[in-house]
Amino acid sequence: MELRPQFNEFLQDIRPSERHKEEWKRGSNTLRTRLLADPDLGPLITTTFLQGSVRRSTAVRPTGGKRSDVDVVVVTTIDHNVETPAVAMKRFEPFLDRFYEGKWEQQDRSFGIEMSYVDLDLVITALPTEPDARAALQKLYRSQAVQTDESIEERNDWVLNKSWDPSRANGGLVVLAEDASNWRDDPPWLPDRTIKDWGPTHPLAQIQWAAEKNRQCYGHYVSVVRSIKWWRHEHASDLPKYPKGYPLEHMIGHVLPDGITCVAEGVVKAFEGLRDTFRLEAMNGMVPTLPDHGVPSHDVLKRLSAEDFAAFYKEAAKAADLARRAYDEPDRDVSGSLWQELLGKCFPLPGPGGGDRDRGFTTPAAAATPRQSGRFA
Repeated sequence: MELRPQFNEFLQDIRPSERHKEEWKRGSNTLRTRLLADPDLGPLITTTFLQGSVRRSTAVRPTGGKRSDVDVVVVTTIDHNVETPAVAMKRFEPFLDRFYEGKWEQQDRSFGIEMSYVDLDLVITALPTEPDARAALQKLYRSQAVQTDESIEERNDWVLNKSWDPSRANGGLVVLAEDASNWRDDPPWLPDRTIKDWGPTHPLAQIQWAAEKNRQCYGHYVSVVRSIKWWRHEHASDLPKYPKGYPLEHMIGHVLPDGITCVAEGVVKAFEGLRDTFRLEAMNGMVPTLPDHGVPSHDVLKRLSAEDFAAFYKEAAKAADLARRAYDEPDRDVSGSLWQELLGKCFPLPGPGGGDRDRGFTTPAAAATPRQSGRFA
């Protein structure tokens, strides 16, 4: 059974709470405000924006005493052809010492900031240096579409468009044709301390892809991702450490078909998609290659070992069988028990008279929209 009321209750339980949202918005907005006001860094900064699972609405609530985690991207005019990653990142250390002394550490591609209520990842990027491309991109990056701290679940009408206006009802879904720019072809550059060089990165493309996918799935895509992330949490002892986080999310998006009408259907089809799509790689001791939505030359699963993938695939295939049984089971109590076996005790069992009324039409979580072209103003 679909058990929509039980899934709604389950999703409410595993989502970040309003307190968590307030914490990551307060911590990230404070950091962004301080960066722009800094006398040394401010003149170099075109904008700041949020990325990561909280921005894409795929985060689950922190467990085990962990804090909310949010990524803040800083888009600068640093010349990546002249300045090394080490020098570029060094620029930010006085700022971090002034505001976050004893709370930050340098990572390979970012700075980690640990606070009492939130963990922040400060990601430094540089715009392309070609003048026309930089000028066009600066208009986009300074737009409300980029600078908003609302998630794609909070604003289902969000699109990556410099004319997107959050005050306009449904204003984001109409993509204006004027001043179209090939933003996909001009990703910002990310310093990598390990290889001592800069490389392309495109978090906005990942957010835009997730927003469009969510609309194509009537608003259920992000809930499917959260559900499977929670499955991973509940079955951590049977699963390898990787894949998790964004690579797992990317895999789900890759196999999940458009047009799903409820979360239960999406969970079934996602697990079955993982099982069926990657069967040959698992049989042959290989790892799939999945191009990044923003930088296709990047393989999202590049760091995943064949051993970890094989172990993950084995458990995902088991989950596919269990999810299908739960979905096809006509008895609400048996179905509820199967869903709970899959997703853990957070999934509530149906009470007397609970469960699905029928498989007829129900109002979707969000309206689907036609797929848009790759060009945005």
